[in-house]
Amino acid sequence: MKKLFLPVIALALVLGGCASMGGGTAKSRLETHKLDAMDGKKEVYIGSLGVTFVTEDSSSSKATSPMIRHGASDYAKAHLRAKLSGVPEATMQAITDQVYADLVSKLQAQGYTVRNYADLSKNKRWNKIDKLESPYLPTGMSAFRGGLNKDWPTYSPTGMDLIYAQKIANTFAIGEVADEIGVPVLAANYTVHFAYFDDDADYKVEYGKGALGQDRRTLSASVALGQGIQVTSGSGLYFANEGAGSFADNGYIRLKDPIIVAGAYGENEDTTSGATKAVNAFSSLLGMVSGRSSSTTEITVNAVPEYYQEGALKVLTAANERIVNKLNTEK
Repeated sequence: MKKLFLPVIALALVLGGCASMGGGTAKSRLETHKLDAMDGKKEVYIGSLGVTFVTEDSSSSKATSPMIRHGASDYAKAHLRAKLSGVPEATMQAITDQVYADLVSKLQAQGYTVRNYADLSKNKRWNKIDKLESPYLPTGMSAFRGGLNKDWPTYSPTGMDLIYAQKIANTFAIGEVADEIGVPVLAANYTVHFAYFDDDADYKVEYGKGALGQDRRTLSASVALGQGIQVTSGSGLYFANEGAGSFADNGYIRLKDPIIVAGAYGENEDTTSGATKAVNAFSSLLGMVSGRSSSTTEITVNAVPEYYQEGALKVLTAANERIVNKLNTEK
């Protein structure tokens, strides 16, 4: 395995230009809509919970230099592609199941009665709502129309249907079911990203410490640049009380900022292909004449599954806590 040591331009990229990979704050904010619609509600159904796992992402950064004669027309452009490897489907499913159990527990701790999903699934209207197979991996037009990434699988808890609640038709249908049964129906959607290229995190974890503090495995920071697990902004909880209409008592609580845990949970491997390296070298050679160059670096994060699971659960349960605490202000 070839460990990754990023070149200077890529280092500048990942530290300052990876907007698609997040940007956090130790005090992640929430955004809400019609939170008062849950005022006085003491019983709820959890109709859907989906956890989407980002397994591949890319970003780029462009730098211009006034030190070269042609000024702004001269630039150096860096592309970064990252992939997550080593996390089996069973781990993603276990994370999803634990997040669901944690959400139920936190709601109950705040005084809510969480009704049995099996009872909801007997409702005729509920059974007419479009369901997805879990894990769901969008392909072709289904990804385009749904606004989903074809490389990111989404899981539902074991024994529960997966519903894309953001789909307008489903949103209305969930509200109609809630109106019929007289109990709010909740739908949670979380996206977990595997990379973070900044130093501002909500939590920092040293993975590999057992109950007695013994090291299970040591991961070098030099091969873990950019490793950080986050629940991305926009993740959150939708609650429905009635069907369609701009004045319907339906709303949401979402993360306005990501929740991030920094720490090495695996090792980075330089998986830049030979062909890509050849293109990089050719671009660099041309750049000496034209003043323009471009390079692409491809990395694969080879995760230790139990470390990834620990980090993912830390941010996901933190998201549950913040959202349920906010919901509870209107109970």
